[in-house]
Amino acid sequence: MRFIVLRRKTIPRYHTWISTAISLILGILVYLFITILVGRSPLEVLVNIARSFISPSIVKDFFVLIAMGCALLISFKAALWNIGGEGQFYIATIPGILLTLFIFNPRHNPAPAPLVILLVALTGTIMGAFWAFIAALFRAYLKIDEVPVTLILNYVAYYILNYLIFGPFKGRYVYGYLRTDEIPEIYRLNVRVHLPMRGDPLQVALQNLTVQLAYYIALLVLAVLIYVFTWWFFKHCRIGLYTKIHGSNPSYLQAVGVSVNHIILLTMTISGALIGLTGSIYLLSELGRIPYEIERQTAGYGYLAILVSWLSLLDLKMIPFSAYIVSALRNAGIALQVAGLGGVEQSLLLIGAILLTYSITRFLVEYEVRFEW
Repeated sequence: MRFIVLRRKTIPRYHTWISTAISLILGILVYLFITILVGRSPLEVLVNIARSFISPSIVKDFFVLIAMGCALLISFKAALWNIGGEGQFYIATIPGILLTLFIFNPRHNPAPAPLVILLVALTGTIMGAFWAFIAALFRAYLKIDEVPVTLILNYVAYYILNYLIFGPFKGRYVYGYLRTDEIPEIYRLNVRVHLPMRGDPLQVALQNLTVQLAYYIALLVLAVLIYVFTWWFFKHCRIGLYTKIHGSNPSYLQAVGVSVNHIILLTMTISGALIGLTGSIYLLSELGRIPYEIERQTAGYGYLAILVSWLSLLDLKMIPFSAYIVSALRNAGIALQVAGLGGVEQSLLLIGAILLTYSITRFLVEYEVRFEW
């Protein structure tokens, strides 16, 4: 007996949505089954997961993951597997610290806040682009796979930041902690709103959501801008068309006289630039300062964004939906730890169960298996 795998001639119209929804449901069921085996209360676990999907605390992660997911989508569409979003995200914070705490510190050399914020965003974008460009050079001219190179560059970025925080960036007003000073309030992008909280649970939830949206308005604007740019890039930009062709048939580009190496360099650089922009805005809005041993305290957005892009099946329309799922699952893992229902491994197990069922579901939707005797 042998089996043959064939691609289906007709695929359901809404197969992306169907695959994602089924994967989410089946993945959670698999995780609940595992929790039963280890003696946890499945009802309590399910309640914590459900709360995470309606919690205002996912707002920040949601906006960041939309921006990061779109950035990685650009390189993934070209079959360039930029696993270095984490390093590009954090290396882009170096210019922000340098500009706000040293060059234009309000105590010694004040400058107009809009100008400094613009410079932080611009230099962060350049820094992220440069970090991705390094891996692109290895891929384009040395034919070295970008996956290990970008992964190694993540840790190089960590160690550069740790050196700077331990040395020249070490804070003076940190109360004994090893970290940078906090960015001056004048350069921060958070909008603080205080609303009176009433007793109605629904009103409290809506008011909390309003406060969160206002506080992260800079990240909301960033997510919208990057999403629109990505749409324009693939819809109306010639480089976007070449990017998609490179992902399916790079030989065609060579046949029509387009330099494949240039497409690799441009695509990776644009992807890294968008991630760098996200990192610099995140520094000015949420992060505020950088702690020592950043690799132990990172939010992991560079890796979570990979899940966002994959879960969307590289479909831009699905990016917000998959970003919502991943951000909710991340917060569900944190909620399970706080509730004493598992440690870090439990949150990873939850995401892993969903990704496993997602892979199987996607395969079954797009392919059929025939047995022959």
